[in-house]
Amino acid sequence: MIVENIPIKRRTSLTPPPDNQGGRARLLLMGIGMLIAFGLLVVRLYDLQINFKEDFVTEARENSEVTHKISASRGLIYDRNGVPLVRNAPAFQIAIIPIKQPRSDNSIEQRMQRMTIYNQLAQMINQPGVTAGDIYTKVYNASIRPYDSVVVAENVPRDIALTIQEQSLEMPGVVVESVGSRAYPYKELFGNIIGFTGKIPEETKDEYDKKFYESNDRVGLAGIEYSVEEAVRGIKGEETVLVDASGEELGTVGDPIPPQEGNGVRLTIDLRLQQIISDALLPIMQLRNSPRGAVVALNPNTGEVLGMVTVPGYDNNMFARGITQKEYEALQDNIQRPLINHATSDNVPPGSTFKIVTSAALLEEHAVDENTVINDPGTFRIPDLYDPDNPNKGQQFYCWINLSTGGGHGAQRIRDAIRNSCDTFFYKAVGGYAQEGIDGMGPEKLAQWAQTFGISETNKLEIGGGNGFAPTPLWKRNTYGEVWTTGDSYNFAIGQGYLGATPLEMANVMATIANGGTLLQPQLIREVVDNQGKVIQPFQPKVVRKLPISDATLRLIQQSLFDVVDQGTGVESKIPGFNYAGKTGTAEFCDFEAVKTGVCYNGMEYLPTHAWFLAYAPYENPQIALAVYIWNGGQGSGVAAPVAQRILANYFNVPLEHPKQVETTRGTSE
Repeated sequence: MIVENIPIKRRTSLTPPPDNQGGRARLLLMGIGMLIAFGLLVVRLYDLQINFKEDFVTEARENSEVTHKISASRGLIYDRNGVPLVRNAPAFQIAIIPIKQPRSDNSIEQRMQRMTIYNQLAQMINQPGVTAGDIYTKVYNASIRPYDSVVVAENVPRDIALTIQEQSLEMPGVVVESVGSRAYPYKELFGNIIGFTGKIPEETKDEYDKKFYESNDRVGLAGIEYSVEEAVRGIKGEETVLVDASGEELGTVGDPIPPQEGNGVRLTIDLRLQQIISDALLPIMQLRNSPRGAVVALNPNTGEVLGMVTVPGYDNNMFARGITQKEYEALQDNIQRPLINHATSDNVPPGSTFKIVTSAALLEEHAVDENTVINDPGTFRIPDLYDPDNPNKGQQFYCWINLSTGGGHGAQRIRDAIRNSCDTFFYKAVGGYAQEGIDGMGPEKLAQWAQTFGISETNKLEIGGGNGFAPTPLWKRNTYGEVWTTGDSYNFAIGQGYLGATPLEMANVMATIANGGTLLQPQLIREVVDNQGKVIQPFQPKVVRKLPISDATLRLIQQSLFDVVDQGTGVESKIPGFNYAGKTGTAEFCDFEAVKTGVCYNGMEYLPTHAWFLAYAPYENPQIALAVYIWNGGQGSGVAAPVAQRILANYFNVPLEHPKQVETTRGTSE
């Protein structure tokens, strides 16, 4: 085809113009559309700039302003005289701020840069469970909050923390943080009382979140530290800082809100007495090779716990600084349970110290009076029910003195029986003895009186603990499917058998007698004070009940307890020129720990015994009530009473030229 031959139509002035009607319509529609679009754009711009202005300003501020919490100092814990028992000491932890880490458009290169830092950091920290992989996982999981620090290692030694701080410029994003921690200068002396602080456990984080705690906060986890958490935690402050896109802080915004220091707590404990108790108890326990024991001292007029020593204990600094798995396993595996407060939790037979309760019950239930005479031949037999005339059958019972001298106490009134700790008197008065026409008070009433004195009552001490147990015939039937026997009543009467009590409960029994019959709730917290020393929560004694005991009964028991020390089973622990009341106790036992450690075994001629002694002093104006308990300690008079003697002499500054010598071999005294 030849192009030149194609005719070309040209417009000339003689050619009529085309029809433009359709073009104008299209142009009109395009104009209208552009006007509408422009109008919508104007409306949207107005909406964004005017209606949503505050939202965008707030969002921009949030992206550039970061609010930091300022930790508050934890309130201190003091003894009753204002001596600090704890110190606030900084602990160091290593953290990473995600936004400040090396960043790169190349994800592989970025990860390599960060892992190099993590490896270097893990080598410097050198702690189990802190590897580069662990650090990476923690930071990755927290990346949704890039401005918040992520703790990767806790309780880092100070020298290592300072070294990391010095090299932090070479490790972008790594920071050393100082967090509030505790130092406990008195270690085992107060470990089971004060307890310790630590990081919030994972299983309770939701509970603490509701109380506005943060995941890295340190809180009280045991003892007084736990029970006074709300009082001593303080109120955190706040500081807002301006940051750039890389997370670098450019300055503060506004005035910071300063933190408020936590309140202080004064305990009822007297540090001086606490040390006196420890110094008296530990050497005697070592002489007797006893691994466990406790002493409780109460103010009988207020219920304040003046002293409480429990052995074995633990150094609470281990928990404050971060206990190792090996250390924790050593505590857990110790059969004598150092993590348990034995003063509040050892539920053991109290032996003859319980005769104080038995005496009150017998007198108030009119089973005996002050002139009732019961004969103690040293040993006697309960005839066999089915063959009563057969001397080879039946059950033989002994008073402790028979094992010592081969004889008996003879005719005993109740005051004599308390002074001499005569088992036979209490056997027959509670369980009865038909051969002499004695019906006996019965175990049900004795159990009621044990409960009245607070034994088996729920422990309400601020640090918790256990409680004793007062058995009944119904309990034995329901528990063992067996009937209660006369022998059960005899054992119950002298603080043996199924009966159990804690040292705290027995100290409170003595305090109740000392103060004239008022059972008070023991308390460890004396008052809460603010950081200016102003008392904001004063101490108030808490009366549990006024015991239904006559003045005559109280006087008789008080006089008898004075006789115990003046001329009875505790006479060798007298303090010349100083009057006090006391009661010895020697309690046979064979518990799990005794079997496990070979202290108790089948075929033993005599069961091992706990050594007990209760006291209050001065006799004329009681200011202190004591319970001394030594597991497998031997005799109360020969082991526990000398502990009390030394405590009282030192506490009241009474010279003691010839302290009672401790019995180092098994004896047969009470």
